[in-house]
Amino acid sequence: MYHSLHPGSRIPPSITGRAPQESALSANSEVTLEHNPDYRYHQKDVIEAVAPASQGFGMAPRSRRPFDPQNQKKIEVIDLTSDEYDWPNEDNLPIENNLARLALPVVIPDEARVAKPKPRRADAGKRVMSEACVDGIIYKPGQSYKLFDGSYIRVVSILEDSNGIWLRGQRLFKLTHMEYLDNPKPYFPKWKKTLVWVVDENNDIPLGHIKRAVKIHFTNQIKSDKEHQENCLKQLFCCLKESSDLGSVRIEYLTRNEADEGYRSEPWELRNQWRSSTKLFGDSAKRSTNAREIIELDTDTGTGSTVVDLTIPETEGEVIARLTDSRQYTFADVFCGAGGMSSGAQKANLKLTWALDKSENAVQTYKLNFPDANCEVRDVFDFLTETQPTANIKVDICHGSPPCQTFSIAKTVASSTDDANFACIFSCADLIRATKPRVFTMEETSGLLEMNKHKPVFCRLVQSFLEIGYSVSWHMLHSQGYGVPQKRRRLIIIASGPGETLPPFPKPTHGLPGSGLLPYETINSVISTIPPLVPHHDTIGALFRARNKMPKRPYDGNRLAKTITSGGGEGNYHPSGKRQFTTREYASLQTFDDNFRFLGHEVLRQIGNAVPPLLAEAILKEVIKTLQETDRAEAIELLNRGIRSVDDL
Repeated sequence: MYHSLHPGSRIPPSITGRAPQESALSANSEVTLEHNPDYRYHQKDVIEAVAPASQGFGMAPRSRRPFDPQNQKKIEVIDLTSDEYDWPNEDNLPIENNLARLALPVVIPDEARVAKPKPRRADAGKRVMSEACVDGIIYKPGQSYKLFDGSYIRVVSILEDSNGIWLRGQRLFKLTHMEYLDNPKPYFPKWKKTLVWVVDENNDIPLGHIKRAVKIHFTNQIKSDKEHQENCLKQLFCCLKESSDLGSVRIEYLTRNEADEGYRSEPWELRNQWRSSTKLFGDSAKRSTNAREIIELDTDTGTGSTVVDLTIPETEGEVIARLTDSRQYTFADVFCGAGGMSSGAQKANLKLTWALDKSENAVQTYKLNFPDANCEVRDVFDFLTETQPTANIKVDICHGSPPCQTFSIAKTVASSTDDANFACIFSCADLIRATKPRVFTMEETSGLLEMNKHKPVFCRLVQSFLEIGYSVSWHMLHSQGYGVPQKRRRLIIIASGPGETLPPFPKPTHGLPGSGLLPYETINSVISTIPPLVPHHDTIGALFRARNKMPKRPYDGNRLAKTITSGGGEGNYHPSGKRQFTTREYASLQTFDDNFRFLGHEVLRQIGNAVPPLLAEAILKEVIKTLQETDRAEAIELLNRGIRSVDDL
């Protein structure tokens, strides 16, 4: 019987009469139209599979003969979902007969650099099909194909309209090709045979763009870079997905429900492999609260004793409520400065455990305001190299704000600290390895992402998080949207560990009139509420110090301040034009509380370098909310499945 091969097809043993491992094909041979020995007999029925290099692959879908049920016996139906025999290497899908012709290699342009075809959406009148049979090939949801542009698709649904048959599904790209796309994405690790599901790529694919069928395993299991290189050479795996929304980018490891059967792990298993045991709802006890409410069943037993029933089990809701109320997530602050991020963490109800910074002045201020946290004057590299493995530095949430002056858009002159600041950025991956947080957060100046000369640093930073096994997202946040009365754009990065859900970024709470949000806080709305006798608010001294530099042009204070920096910020002065802001006014514009105290020298530098506490609180509240939702769902599942008891949670 004659068999016409179509892109995406493979020949099972029932047709070839021999097992695939008996084929004498080279390791680079492929099942494509141009490899079919009988291709010349029916060229009118197929499209040209390989165009000249100068033409690219932007081909239009061809029309296909509809399947005629009356002629079904004349066509050998090939079920691409059959698992009756082992799938070979995706680069070595064999066919039968005329092996000499197959020895000639087919030269095609480098698929990593070929522009992607631009399939159009199927017509509005499309209908969903359970499967489609074209030229004897069965197309079903769940199958995976490689396309001529080098990308892949896992089929979710089959569609038909006036233009023919279309495939809709998850679009996948090799990690080694991501930097060569029309929209380059060089921040992915270069793992061989590993794919990323790009959620935003959702165009329907015509059959004419299919090159061959492949086998792809979706998995949520975390592997090191070395393991990827060694174990994935003969198989295709997808363990990452990328999506974007309103300026934020998310690269996440697949969830348990997104992974294939046989290639999935429970989230708590992944977490325990990474950081050992984890207490749900936080690793710190707010107070000792193991006591249960005592219910008196009978106060008159006839013997003068009281009967108390302690066997009534807690409901799931009672267990969750008790654990949520009795535990706190722990927090560490690296490059803590005066404690802006820790102020937000405290407002968000996190347990501050430890912090470090190399500035003695900043650490003095931090210790004064957070006496219960262990804060050290220490260089981050000394901390990473000298900390004993037995030291208790593991936390639920860790934050790092490495020095950002090197990456600032306003920076135009190199300084002696640039190399050290570059190194501090890359220390964040080592901090994650040391502290094993469930969630890691990071704040940096916008220039790290927006300036071309710094993009390689940013990309390597993201790669380092992914290589550890952390999902990562980033977004440029405008501080004024969270109650901070100044124009301050900051790059926020959030990373979540194995088995964790990646938290979203907080939605703005303040905006312009008509936005439905609270109005922006302004210079006047903040500094007008400062009590007259609080520390660091010497208005008379400020007037005296300004006698040779003022007055300046007065302005309306019902507006946002400019960015507060370590020197105060260009163009920032009191609306009267008669003086500079006081230290307390600068601190208030950064949203420090009026009772926050500063020690040591360079107080203005401590204020300008800090993360605004209100912005920090908004970010960390989203982190806490996500952790609690994860822990709540996990606790219920563990209890229902009998994996853990209440006492083990």
